[in-house]
Amino acid sequence: MLGVKELDGRLVLSAEGWDPRYAVTLAVASSGDMGAALIDSNGDEADIDLDVYRRDADGLWQEISSSVVGEDGSFLSGEMAVILGRTEPGLIVDIEYAGHRSSVIASGTGWWLFVAVAVPGTDTLPCLIGVRPATL
Repeated sequence: MLGVKELDGRLVLSAEGWDPRYAVTLAVASSGDMGAALIDSNGDEADIDLDVYRRDADGLWQEISSSVVGEDGSFLSGEMAVILGRTEPGLIVDIEYAGHRSSVIASGTGWWLFVAVAVPGTDTLPCLIGVRPATL
C-alpha cells in the first residue's frame, strides 16, 4: 500500500486497491500513531476486514496488518487496543479502557470502532459500557 496522509474511508479504499463499486468503509478510528479501518470488501457484509495502520516518520499511514473480524469483539495487539461492534446508526457508544472512558458515534451503517494505543504491562481489554442516543 502507498501511504496516505489522512486516515479516512475514501482514501483507505483507494490506497488499498479495493474496488469502490463493491467495497465500503464501515468505520475508521485512530489514536496517536495507530489507526484502523473496518472494510466490507464486497458490499454484502459477509466479509468484514479490520485493516490496522501505523503512521510513519513522514506522517503517512501505512497498513501493517489486515484480518477478518466478526460483528463485535475486542482485542489487544502489541501496540493497540481495539473494540468494535454494530448498533443503530448515530448512537453514541461508551467504552472504557485502562481506566479512561471514551465515546464513539456509530457510523451511518451502524458500525463503530474504538482504537487506543496499548497501555504497556496490561492485558486489560477495552470494554463496552453502554449505548445511548445522541442529544442535541
